[in-house]
Amino acid sequence: MSVLRSKIALLSATVGLAAGTVALATPASADVITGEGDQGLCTYRVCMSYYGSGNGAWFRSNYPEVTDLAGWQFGRGAFNNSYQWSGDGLPVKNAAAWIVNTGSQDIYVYVNSKAYGWGAYDLVYPGHGGNLQVTRNNEASYSTTPYS
Repeated sequence: MSVLRSKIALLSATVGLAAGTVALATPASADVITGEGDQGLCTYRVCMSYYGSGNGAWFRSNYPEVTDLAGWQFGRGAFNNSYQWSGDGLPVKNAAAWIVNTGSQDIYVYVNSKAYGWGAYDLVYPGHGGNLQVTRNNEASYSTTPYS
């Protein structure tokens, strides 16, 4: 009986090690944001808002890549009412909930900055927008280049 238990324990350890190796080889998790982007409100390549659904203060950028959102801040929102001031002056890094892509290239919003290896991401197609999923309140960078 102890030989059988030893074989079972060895098999379990081998299966666990193999599963861990496969998990390390799996690409970073991702989500695709396919909602319709409101291009009439965002006249920049990328707009992110402090709250979901485009509400709250906004971050706007025409850069194809920002490798670290540290130091960037939200500004007055697009709808010109007092609710849009919510989040004004707060840091963008790890605080955005919504995005729209009005450019002509895919936008990848990453959990990490470039210095920390990009990581998991949300993908936003040109002309689309919506609430961030993987990176909601956990985004550190974005790029038109897919990094893994």
